[in-house]
Amino acid sequence: MHYRIQMATVLLFCLFQMAAAQKPADLKKNGEKAFDDGRWSEAKQLLSAYQEQKPGDNAVLTQLGIAHYHLHEPVKARKYLEYIVANAPNADASYYLGRCLHGLKEWEKAITAYKVFIKLVGDKHPLRANTIDQIKRCVAGQGILPNESIALVENLGNQINSAGDEFAPLPSYNFNDRIYYSAARQGSVGDLRNDLGYEDSNKGHYCSDMMTGKRMNSGWEYAGTLGSLLNTSRFEVPLGFDDNGQILYFFRGFTLFSGEFFADTATRKDEYAITPPVLSSPMQPEEGDRDPYFFNDSVLVFASRRSGGLGGLDLWISQRSGTQWSPPENLGAQINSAYDEVTPFLAKDGHTLWFSSNHQGTMGGFDVFKSVFNAKKAQWATPDNAGTPINSTEDDAFFRLTSDGQTAFFSSDRMDDNFGQRDIYAAYFKEIQMEQTGSKSGLFTETAKKQAADQVNEQRRAVIPAILYDGDQDILSTENRKTLDQVAMLARQMPKATLMITVHCNETGPAKFDLYNGIKRAEIASKYLLEHGVAAEKMTLRSVGAYYPLATTILEGKINEIGLRLNRRLEITFNSVQENFPIAVSLERPVVSELMAAQGTAALDAADKGVAFRVEAVTTRQMLQNDALSMFGDRMIESTAGSGNYRYCSGLFKAADQAISLRNDLQKQGFTEAKIVALVHGIAVSKAESVGLLKKFPELAGFIRI
Repeated sequence: MHYRIQMATVLLFCLFQMAAAQKPADLKKNGEKAFDDGRWSEAKQLLSAYQEQKPGDNAVLTQLGIAHYHLHEPVKARKYLEYIVANAPNADASYYLGRCLHGLKEWEKAITAYKVFIKLVGDKHPLRANTIDQIKRCVAGQGILPNESIALVENLGNQINSAGDEFAPLPSYNFNDRIYYSAARQGSVGDLRNDLGYEDSNKGHYCSDMMTGKRMNSGWEYAGTLGSLLNTSRFEVPLGFDDNGQILYFFRGFTLFSGEFFADTATRKDEYAITPPVLSSPMQPEEGDRDPYFFNDSVLVFASRRSGGLGGLDLWISQRSGTQWSPPENLGAQINSAYDEVTPFLAKDGHTLWFSSNHQGTMGGFDVFKSVFNAKKAQWATPDNAGTPINSTEDDAFFRLTSDGQTAFFSSDRMDDNFGQRDIYAAYFKEIQMEQTGSKSGLFTETAKKQAADQVNEQRRAVIPAILYDGDQDILSTENRKTLDQVAMLARQMPKATLMITVHCNETGPAKFDLYNGIKRAEIASKYLLEHGVAAEKMTLRSVGAYYPLATTILEGKINEIGLRLNRRLEITFNSVQENFPIAVSLERPVVSELMAAQGTAALDAADKGVAFRVEAVTTRQMLQNDALSMFGDRMIESTAGSGNYRYCSGLFKAADQAISLRNDLQKQGFTEAKIVALVHGIAVSKAESVGLLKKFPELAGFIRI
């Protein structure tokens, strides 16, 4: 990488020396030729030298402005172009002035410049339709609010990026500190070539090689190419890995729009093989199918212009059964538009799709969007624009989340903070993207099929989401009241069911305060349910404090704010000792990644299944002030809705003799009325009831004998 930077510096110095040695006429002639060939840096040097010797040539000033624009120098470009538009307006200067102002987010001025361009050109000008779209994007850009609270975005720096074109970042399957990417720049295999693959130092371009970068303490560093067996004089682009991380899928072609897909096995090399095996898929890369994303080794989501789409590039899906791929299906009008949708990324949950589109609702070129599949409606939600800082006024694409959901890599040719053409960027999310946590789950199409199959039994199933809160005022928020209304309706339909309202919290101080605050929050919910027809005797309230966390609150030595929020929740379950309910009610908790999962809630769930025993130490009507109870584990407060009596309990055992031992210890500490309580599926049962349940639950025998 340092060699590449030195070579670029030497090249610029040589261009400067060459420009200084040429006559004005030669400077203009050679500068215009470099401009026509798209060699922007060389054109800038030569035309700048000409401008110094022969100032005031409006054509040269226009070309200088356009060259600066292509070199991502909008402020310098604007200086030239504004002068031309004010003094000798022409279509090219007006269009590129609009592009510069657009890139600088000066929306109204950009719209004015675009409109000047439209007035100067005829109806058949090739950029007229594009300019009208750009005006609409300026209007849309004004309505896309900054979203800095979501993520911090940074350029990976000049050790990864260059004055060339870096794109298609691919997070390593096995190493969190490594990425693969494609780069077309000086030093690429094959040097400068035209679209036919022939060497061409004037009009040729660099083809992209596959490279790798590694995160060091000092930042991201270039770590080399993938070698001569994979990189050739054509374009190579890394696409993805199989589910075991052993096969690299990649593209190879004379252009980025037509070629072949290959599958390289990382664990076994055939030294006699000239090329890796071609990837068998329903795609037709030679016809322009592109941007495949591989999910669960059996699903392809990709971009294509094939017939049956909505216009431009659409996103399609195909699934493999055995060795056969299904005919590709269009993802529909909720995702696709009359414009281009590209670079899809389907998160691990199989229901969250990230992609890029350049329709009229973007800020400029391609923006990154996110859509979540609604299983009940069997359709995609309207895609949300990711906003700034992920999106810019230029092209933002190839968005890929890392496996932990905390970081994403993407490419962008944004005007600011850019080394050349497209660069690789990282988005560091301030909250984990939950769709990327855990292992890969079922695909959205499977959920849709299951939903359709379950339509007949829809009224016999219900899901109750956990209620998240920050304080008491959140318990009855608008969204949470919807959940409580659903609970009340189900309770009225199943009058024999017992409701368990369990409140979890964070550790905020002495445990007795957390426990007491929890039972008060449970009372807020139970009071609402009482007012909506749920019988008080059918509701058991339970506060477990911070003893059974769902997520860790300390992560890598720092306070985990996400974990704290997930632990502040109220859960409602429908329980019965032995009767089956006419409606299957399940609890839906927030998804927690393996990285920050805690085992407390799972332990409480296990205790609530089947038979368990605990010790009721004392019943009070106020907060218990005797701190002796803090010596014992698994503390909680229970209450019956509307009673105002708080039963302070300890222990949660599967064997009665353990509860007996704890009861004796509590009595020695002054809790003389401590008694053992037996529970079946979380519901307290008397000795008389236990006799009737003994055949099904023989563990109750020890309780009966007490």
